[in-house]
Amino acid sequence: MNRETKKELTRTRIKEAALSLFAEQSYESTTIEQIAKLAGVAKGTFFNYFMSKDELICDLQGLFVINEIIKLKDKQGPLIPKMQLIIFELLRQFPLNKGLTRALFQAILGSDKALEKHRKLIADLKDVIIPLVEYGQECGELRKEMPADMIAQLALHTYFGTLILWSMEEDEEKLNEQMVVTFDLFFKGIVV
Repeated sequence: MNRETKKELTRTRIKEAALSLFAEQSYESTTIEQIAKLAGVAKGTFFNYFMSKDELICDLQGLFVINEIIKLKDKQGPLIPKMQLIIFELLRQFPLNKGLTRALFQAILGSDKALEKHRKLIADLKDVIIPLVEYGQECGELRKEMPADMIAQLALHTYFGTLILWSMEEDEEKLNEQMVVTFDLFFKGIVV
């Protein structure tokens, strides 16, 4: 097994361990030490792959969305309800509070390395959203006068914009409630 394959397997073990622990005891209660132990790596090895637990959760969220979008191509039925389910499942699987969300954005924007990783994640997300939008346009479900890459970019703006603005607000409105309203308006703008 070559070095790159070993690195990718270690990265995958860390992600799987984190997902298991987050599901079992929540994100906040899970420590890096616990993740490393369950993954069978040293704590220092964790930091070879992720700068922080916050960076890890960003990576996991992106991976989750990419995998779910890829699965949509094989499912029958209208596209918009399936896309809404992905958003709600993302929020359910990776619950965020305002402090954590602000910390995630600080971590992303606070270092060139983290920002570059996040740019790649966003590019990967866009790459899987575009064919889905094109499919929706071909089926007559989504507007054709807007290019698919523009709709994909606007979907990402809608998600991240909602997330960051929600994290800065003082009120106690839940993120899922704000996402419902925001994406309802977004989807109304792209549906035929």
